[in-house]
Parts: sequence; structure tokens; C-alpha cells
Amino acid sequence: MSSADEFTAIDLKYKESDTHCHQLFAKENASKATCKQKPPGRTLYVLNVPPYATEQALQHAFSSAGEIERVVLQEKPSSKESAPIERMDKDVFCFKVAYVVFAKPGALRKLLKTKSINALHTEERPLLTGVDKWTKAYHERIPNPAALQQEIDQYMESYDRKIEEQKAAESNNAVDEDGWVTVSKKSSSVFAQTQGVVKRLEKKLYEGQSEKELKNFYTFQIRESKKNDVISLRKKYDRDLKKMEQIKKAKRFKPY
Repeated sequence: MSSADEFTAIDLKYKESDTHCHQLFAKENASKATCKQKPPGRTLYVLNVPPYATEQALQHAFSSAGEIERVVLQEKPSSKESAPIERMDKDVFCFKVAYVVFAKPGALRKLLKTKSINALHTEERPLLTGVDKWTKAYHERIPNPAALQQEIDQYMESYDRKIEEQKAAESNNAVDEDGWVTVSKKSSSVFAQTQGVVKRLEKKLYEGQSEKELKNFYTFQIRESKKNDVISLRKKYDRDLKKMEQIKKAKRFKPY
């Protein structure tokens, strides 16, 4: 557990022109166990970070001593100095703990000696607070009509394309009246032949054969009927000839 005597008080201003400031309490994060996120000799452990301070603003503030590798904010101090850093949710509004990692050990020693850092807010790097911050957050929640319409159009275009592809796939796999399936490039490797299709094909084939046999049967009957008619006519003709001969022979001349 760290004692209050180990920390150095550092004045933090929101603007350079402010007459009043907020105080941070910082010390070198020293631990016997090594931690990659908190390299020894280059990590500054900072307490009492105000709720409105961001990682970007703190990086600018501590850059007065030298190049900053990264700044990470936590909601609570780590249980051990060697414990890994746990990033907090950006929406949490509370006093925080910061771990400032410098690029060189000399920058950390310089900061603890001078006890001077930059202001959080500058014209080049503005840090919004209060009503300005809430107003910006409110406007960010309202979608841009043009961007929203573009997103809707893209989604509908993608949806329509998907529906068209689905309809094309269903039409390609549809079975026609003859039981055949249209095969496209995409479905060339798929042969859709169900039991119902096979039954329809067998039924159509059977009906075709029956119709053919029936048609041949009627042709044979017609041929036989014509043949029988000719034979019967010939027989009748022969009978008529015989009857005429009999009449001629039986005929007698009787004048009186």
C-alpha cells in the first residue's frame, strides 16, 4: 500500500489563463514483478484525475516533460502495482486513475522534478465540458438524414439483390410439366430428381406407350375391316353371277 508521502502534487489547469487549478497526485509506478503494460522507470501512477479529463487531453498535458508512449485510465487503482492495466468504459463519469507511460525514463524524472504540465484545453486540442459536451453528445446521437438515407438505400439494394438471387435459384430448381429441371451455371453440380419427378416421368412414359399401342390397334382394325368388305363384295358378286347363269339356263321361249 502506497503512503501519501510517496506522491508528488502536480497542478492541473483546464486553461492556461485559469487562476485556480486541480491537483493530481503522482509517483513512479515501481514494482518488483515486471509488467509489459507498466514498464519500470517509465510509468507514472496518477491519482485524483478529474472526470472530464480524457486520455488524449492527459497525453497532451504530460507531454511537457517528454514524449508519451500511451495513457490509460482506470476506474479504480490496481490491487497490485504489477497488475495489468484494465481499460475503463468511456461513459463512466467519475474520478479516475491514470497510468502514463513515457518513451524515455528521463522524461518521468523531469516531470516529478519540475511538477509542471500543460493545460488540458487548448485551441488546437479543445476539451469540451459541461453544456458544450452534453450538446455535442446530443447532436452525435441524432443521425445525419443524408447519411441515414444512404445507409437505407444500400441496405435495400443489397436486400433486393438477395431476393432476386433467391428467386433465380428457386426458378432454376423448379420442375416443369415434363419433369425436367433447368440447370444453370450455379446449380450445374446439383441434380434435383425427387421421387415425385420420377413417378411423373414413368406415368408420362406409360401413357405414351398406351396411346401408341391403341393407335396401332385401331389402324389394324380399319385395315381388317376394309379387307373383309372387299371379300364380302367379291362373294356377293360371285353369287350374283351364278344366279344370272341359272336364270339364263332356265329361260324358255313360250310365244303362246
